Amino acid sequence: MSEIDHPADPGVASGNDADPDEISPRIRAQSYEGISARRQALRRIAAANRALIEDMVGTDVDPEDLDRVAAELEALAARFRNDRPRSMYEGMAEVAMSGGDIRPFFDHSPLIGLANPLAPPIVIDFGTDVVTGRVTFGPLYEGPPGCVHGGFVAAAFDEVLGSAQTFSGSPGMTGRLTVSYRKPTPLHTPLVIEGRFDRQEGRKVFTTGTIVADGVVTAEAEGLFITTDVTKFRELAESFNRRVAEGRP
Repeated sequence: MSEIDHPADPGVASGNDADPDEISPRIRAQSYEGISARRQALRRIAAANRALIEDMVGTDVDPEDLDRVAAELEALAARFRNDRPRSMYEGMAEVAMSGGDIRPFFDHSPLIGLANPLAPPIVIDFGTDVVTGRVTFGPLYEGPPGCVHGGFVAAAFDEVLGSAQTFSGSPGMTGRLTVSYRKPTPLHTPLVIEGRFDRQEGRKVFTTGTIVADGVVTAEAEGLFITTDVTKFRELAESFNRRVAEGRP
């Protein structure tokens, strides 16, 4: 399910001359301008974790060294566990959904989040009528030998098409995503993921997209998004925070 965009995002169905930085919080979320020292530190931690995870894949480090590294990481994990916030969405319901800064939410996205070590991350850019995501998947995302796992291909489409559907002016959540895998999508190769707003029928927003590697289309997708009232998204965030605060999964 894609993240819903900020309700204050302009309707950009016309493309026109909108400043890209004003089109989507996804772009603002990938900027370092005006972020707090805490958020800068979280991004540094995520980047270090990302590098560690990638370097661990296929490592030839001596087993004794691995045991020492495991002990160090376990101690570090325990340190964070003692200082863990309520949830990734801390403060979002009160701040982001009231017109404040929603960047912290997208900062933790598993696809574009600079503060999420699991994110590749995908860098999002808005054109006049197309959203472009650029990413290079490393060994962490391997499915078939040397190729990106199909699930991550689908997830990348969900993120980029979820951005493109904001051109309708009626952002919502994923209803259906259909992916056609034309060729294997290679690892360690710069990928260009394009998403386009196709049309809108009532609450249904239709989008299409492609993934291109070295000039070759490796996958195509069609996405259906259902426009959603922002209060529903706020309710989901508040419900999740309550469960975390009560110690429930």
